[in-house]
Amino acid sequence: MRKTLFVTSDQLEKIIQKYPTPFHLYNETGIRDTARRLNAAFSWNEGYQEHYAV
Repeated sequence: MRKTLFVTSDQLEKIIQKYPTPFHLYNETGIRDTARRLNAAFSWNEGYQEHYAV
């Protein structure tokens, strides 16, 4: 499985110039999509709640 960044190399260079390291970049779209898929996978279990960072 090949991983790809959610920002371009140029965008990353601009971020590095603006913010000192270390820093974290989060892909909000990816996080929300993962949460939706997780909830869908357990939709058969009424009252299911996620209590762990996914």
